[in-house]
Amino acid sequence: MRMTKTFSLDVKTIIKLKGCRNQSAVVERAVNKYLNEKDEFSLGDVPTRSLLAALTSRDDCPSGIVALIADSLNRL
Repeated sequence: MRMTKTFSLDVKTIIKLKGCRNQSAVVERAVNKYLNEKDEFSLGDVPTRSLLAALTSRDDCPSGIVALIADSLNRL
């Protein structure tokens, strides 16, 4: 079942969308992709300081790197 829904979009987005043959399908794919990706985990979403702190507690992280990270964290 399909329904009509109205949203406001930026003018630049609307201009780009006008060139698409099936605008509804493009918007539906974009919204579904956005909603599906919200549940995915990405290291890019983790703050750098948290990543560095986590690395220092790993056993497989070389001691030289741990020292550099610790120094960097102390300076921040």
